[in-house]
Formats: sequence, C-alpha cells, structure tokens
Amino acid sequence: MTETITSPVAPGATTDITSTKVVTDWTALIPGDFVTVLESYTVPHRGWIDDLTDDGRIIWLLLAFGRGRRMFFRENGDTITVEVPQPKHAAAARRKVTGTSHAR
Repeated sequence: MTETITSPVAPGATTDITSTKVVTDWTALIPGDFVTVLESYTVPHRGWIDDLTDDGRIIWLLLAFGRGRRMFFRENGDTITVEVPQPKHAAAARRKVTGTSHAR
C-alpha cells in the first residue's frame, strides 16, 4: 500500500509533475531504485537501493554525492519515498485546475 503526496508546481515551471509515494512494502524495491529514506521522519538520505533482504526488513543505500553506503532498518521507523511521474493527462488537468500553463 502506498500513499500519494502531490508535489506543488510553481507557475511557469518547466519540469514534469511528479508525486511522492511512500513505500510501505520494502520488498517492492529493487536494486537501482532512486529513493529518499527519512530517518526518524526528519533526516533525509537520498540514493540508490544497493541491496535488500528477502523479507524487506533491511536495505542498503548507496548515498548520493559519494557519501558512501548505509544500512537502514524498517523496524527503526524509517520511511522510504520514491518520486513517480504523473501521466501527461493528469498533469494537464492539474494545470487547468490551478490556472498554470506551460509553454512548449
């Protein structure tokens, strides 16, 4: 089960709209996924999944910016989020509702 949190978009922004999904089932992750781990809901650690246990209780993260490799435990209450692009039709509908437009 995942929870979707939509990222706000500034008027005139040219980036694609994404949403942040909280990953509650860590076994759904695969090596190479780029994620953010929120340690104790406050300290963000961004990087790529290097490995994980079969039961999804432990992940190893290759931290961004060459900060090494780190292990995280699900039992510690750490939260993992991933950025997922929204379909183009959803992005267009969002711009219409919010009154923003993107010139292409």
